[in-house]
Amino acid sequence: MNPFLQQLVFDLKSFSSELLLPGLHTTQRVSTDMGTVASTTALLKSIDFLAGLMPQLVAELRTTDATHKVMVRYTPSPKRATFSRRGSDYQQDIAKRLLPAHWLSSLPIAELDIRPLRWLVYLLDIQQTALEKVRTRTIKYIDDSLLTQQGLSSYAQNDRATLLNMRSRLDEAQNKLEHARATLMRVVNFKLVPSSHLPHPYPRSSAWLCLRRFARQIIQPKEYLPSFLHNLLYGNVEIADTPYLYQRWCGVKLILTFESLGWICNEDPTGALFLGGEVRLYKARVELSIWIEPRFSRHHAHPSGFVCKEVTETHPDYLIVTPGPNGIDAFILDPTTTADFEIRQGKAKYLDTIESIAMASVAGIPVVRNPLRAWSAAPLHTPHCEIEDSEGRTGTIPMHPLDWTPEPLLNWILDIHGYALAWGTGKQLSTLSDK
Repeated sequence: MNPFLQQLVFDLKSFSSELLLPGLHTTQRVSTDMGTVASTTALLKSIDFLAGLMPQLVAELRTTDATHKVMVRYTPSPKRATFSRRGSDYQQDIAKRLLPAHWLSSLPIAELDIRPLRWLVYLLDIQQTALEKVRTRTIKYIDDSLLTQQGLSSYAQNDRATLLNMRSRLDEAQNKLEHARATLMRVVNFKLVPSSHLPHPYPRSSAWLCLRRFARQIIQPKEYLPSFLHNLLYGNVEIADTPYLYQRWCGVKLILTFESLGWICNEDPTGALFLGGEVRLYKARVELSIWIEPRFSRHHAHPSGFVCKEVTETHPDYLIVTPGPNGIDAFILDPTTTADFEIRQGKAKYLDTIESIAMASVAGIPVVRNPLRAWSAAPLHTPHCEIEDSEGRTGTIPMHPLDWTPEPLLNWILDIHGYALAWGTGKQLSTLSDK
């Protein structure tokens, strides 16, 4: 793993390991040695492993590890039987002789020890609890993202299909856990009470020994699961492509910088950074929104209050919506991993392809309102922002993971910060005491 990617992975995982997942984007394979396994990936692989091992565990418990006992019964047939010692099992014939009416039969049976099964139920309960948390969180991410993935293009349709497949994967994991429980229920024909105690004696067959090595990863996943998955996944795992990891990294820095200026985010922004959506920030009774990967279409009004024009669809990475003199205004940030000037300058297209649904008024005449700024972020080794037009409506913020300097981004956000507070409170900047 190259140092650039390694730093992205480290920073994103420090914020939330979910930001390493591909989500709606293309993937790359990297070594799990660097701790690149996201918590959701780890849990789903853990469930797959235990559910897949369940039939072998049950089969071995019934055969190799079963306790063999003898069941004694009384039978009217002497076949494979011995004389009974009970007097009631004999009767006299006509000649007054005692003849056996019932014989004693001994049948070997295998008695199942339910203690290992109770421990299995305990492990399934741990996975069920973890899945419910992931499921609740991820489905909210998916539902929020579906609201922003409007449009008739093939890209929009593919994104919606990907989101629905993600939900199906969670449903599949739930079904596997339910099937595993049903398998145990069929073995004993009654509900097993979970037990956290390691069964003693512990079954010595191969599948149960494998489970014992794996159990630590279920019980203490944060400590043990990455090393287990390193072996289970043959040392490689899929994560999002580098450009998308860089985009999310820029988004994390964007939100953290706003928070350093006193803006408050009441909800976890991870879902929006992962799959797209809205992050709302508040300060001094003023609200601004960061729309992450909004998809603007000429055929649908976007909930941000802006719409696409001139082209069928457009898809900036970050649209920051603030109070303005005529309602709302927008600032756009669109990261790129290239230093190419033409590509960075191309971000200015959003100044012409996006406009507010509501009109502004100039001298009593309705006019179109476009975004105020459309900038790029790029991994440049410069200590200040680069302006690319005479009015500063477009430019580049240097944001390099290996040479991170917060001042350029802070200076760019300070302009938005002051603009939002000025128009949101109706006060001039010079009179604001809460900057």
